[in-house]
Amino acid sequence: MVGALFLQVVSRELRWAVDWTEELGRFSFISMVFFAAAYGTLTRSHLRVSVFSDLIGRKIGIRTIDFFHTVVLLGFSATMAFFAWNNFIDGLRYPNTSAALGFNQNNLFVAMSTGFAIIFVLHLRDFVVLLRGGELDVPQKDLGDE
Repeated sequence: MVGALFLQVVSRELRWAVDWTEELGRFSFISMVFFAAAYGTLTRSHLRVSVFSDLIGRKIGIRTIDFFHTVVLLGFSATMAFFAWNNFIDGLRYPNTSAALGFNQNNLFVAMSTGFAIIFVLHLRDFVVLLRGGELDVPQKDLGDE
């Protein structure tokens, strides 16, 4: 992606017609977002707003909150993976091709579906850990977070 965008900047300065670089950079970025989201879920480094869950967790128990979060995220990731895959299948019948590359843009739904499927599996792992009585390993706050 970086190479394609660098080539785009250079080609503009040299007045070369290299119009496929913008599309390649955009499609690469979109794909990387979903794989980065899965990696963020794996490493538990995604953005997490925990003010309300910490407050409620003190009253009813953090395990209950972890169960609730895990079930909601399982449902969300399964739904997103399912509908992204359905959009991909529809895109095979009704292609939406890009102007420069002739790329069926609906193929990007494969990256979306795969990313959310990975996220689903990771949350399924968390669900099994919770069912067995374990605790989720949530990263501790740094002193700079306060």
